[in-house]
Amino acid sequence: MSDVGQAWMQRFDAMPDAYQQTADLAFLRRFIRSPFIQLPLQYARLDRGARVLEAGCASGKFSVCFALLGCAVTALDFSPMMLKNAAALKESVERQVGALDITFGEGDLENLTLELNQFDLVINEGVVEHWLDHVARRNVLTNMARVAKPGGAVAIIVPNGAHPVMPYWLEHHPGFLSAPPMVRYNPTLLRDDLAATGLNDIRTDGIYAWRTLDQFPTSRPHQLMGGALQRLIPLPCALRLKWGIHLIGMGRKP
Repeated sequence: MSDVGQAWMQRFDAMPDAYQQTADLAFLRRFIRSPFIQLPLQYARLDRGARVLEAGCASGKFSVCFALLGCAVTALDFSPMMLKNAAALKESVERQVGALDITFGEGDLENLTLELNQFDLVINEGVVEHWLDHVARRNVLTNMARVAKPGGAVAIIVPNGAHPVMPYWLEHHPGFLSAPPMVRYNPTLLRDDLAATGLNDIRTDGIYAWRTLDQFPTSRPHQLMGGALQRLIPLPCALRLKWGIHLIGMGRKP
């Protein structure tokens, strides 16, 4: 297991309930409508039956959402605990909606042993940024690209390291304090990392710029305000890239 994997395993052991997602269908359907799902869904042009790999599935939330959209999903993680949590989420949702096409597998992003050229979309959220060495990080992205089909998409979602409030969050936000160290991604670095793997048609965007208002510290009035502004006042891409809580980078395999 890589150093990054060992660091995450220590966090999972210390916080065993942090990556358990309740089978709340109303929440999952809202999440499906969010940019976290819609941006890669539209970029990859996924139809029902499309093959999706979530490379580092943690709670399994992304995998379940893509399966609810009719995709055939492979959910991969190096942690047996995370795979157990994700399988429990799948089973809970299936009791409400019927069978979902999700296959679970244990694996390490530094050494993917999956068959090459098989997925329409390979996606990862909140993991790639923890490889601090750029050679090792780009190797992970290259491994993700190898298992995508020609013409398929690779998408990674990372915290916006260039966000104006990020220095404060890094010192005070519990999520950042308990996570392994991360590369502070900005749009240029994200684009460069994807280009270094040989991907083309690279696009970057920011996710939930307005939710800066309720990210941390949180309060109910701030949550209501951030949510309302997010729905009612779309922002141009330049502002999304600056103020988005997360960045998404997407590229297509030649």
